[in-house]
Amino acid sequence: MSQVDRFAVFPELHITVDPLPNQAIRVRVAGEITMENVADLRTVLHRAIDDVRATAVEVDLSLVTFIDSTGIGKLVAARAHARGNHSDLWITNPGPNVRRVLSLLGLLEILSAPDWAPPKSA
Repeated sequence: MSQVDRFAVFPELHITVDPLPNQAIRVRVAGEITMENVADLRTVLHRAIDDVRATAVEVDLSLVTFIDSTGIGKLVAARAHARGNHSDLWITNPGPNVRRVLSLLGLLEILSAPDWAPPKSA
């Protein structure tokens, strides 16, 4: 085994937080959400809800290229946590891969913004 074979390369996750009107927050996520890095996303989402007391948390997934089951589970858990703390949380702009996974699981409409509607079939 070479020296290089001993090290795992974990996917990168980048998270930025922007204030929105009415004490809401936008969390922009870029990269891959996996079990190796999902704790970082959970920390940011819970801080927005618990510490900042955001009225709503919008999670922009437009730059997420992959999400595994732990990432999906954390989004669902964060939404429940928000609602239990007089806040709300929803996703926006999921890319095609993320949209497909969430749709197959029946979570796309559940996690989407309140004014979101699924695309109409042609």
